[in-house]
Amino acid sequence: MNPRSRRRAGLLSGSLLIAVMPYAPTASAAPAPTQVQAAATTAPVGPAAAAPPCEACHGAHGEGMAAAHVPRLAGQSAGYLLKQLNDYAQGTRDNPIMRNFAKALSEKQRMEFAARYAAMSAPFAAQTTPLNEVQLARGHQLAFQGSETKRVQACDLAGQSAEYLASAIKAFQQGTRKNDAGELMRSVAQRLDDTDITAVTGYYATQGTATH
Repeated sequence: MNPRSRRRAGLLSGSLLIAVMPYAPTASAAPAPTQVQAAATTAPVGPAAAAPPCEACHGAHGEGMAAAHVPRLAGQSAGYLLKQLNDYAQGTRDNPIMRNFAKALSEKQRMEFAARYAAMSAPFAAQTTPLNEVQLARGHQLAFQGSETKRVQACDLAGQSAEYLASAIKAFQQGTRKNDAGELMRSVAQRLDDTDITAVTGYYATQGTATH
């Protein structure tokens, strides 16, 4: 995507796990972004950097597991990944497996894990369910233009699997995920119907495959 389209990141990308966005530290999150960046310079990188507990679901290269709705972590913002680990540890975001894992880590270890995955790279998985021309067109519209009638802004989530993005949007819709700042994602998710979700998540998945 060109730089102009990347600047269109808006509400939809607000709190999806692997959406690329900067981390705004809060009073409960002590490590600053500069600390995370410093950790990235010392943390091991490459396939060996993924610890066994993480590899089981997120893959040795951080590629994720689309069929199980497990997100891609490779190359994502270290600050964003750190926020998610902190949210799991503090109970702000709920997932039994991730909560137990994150709570067992020290702040330094969370920073190291975030830095490791931010430094990784992995091939993008092919879209498992091809979209038809109508779905692709609608997905492109939502991704680059948003929807004025539904008050949904455009954003950039290219490369994440359709399966994970759809499950994340559903979680925001159902209120089982609540770690979005200002309830932005919950507000946006309520405006998307199943047809829109299929279109936009499938489109992002194809864009990841095509552009990387």
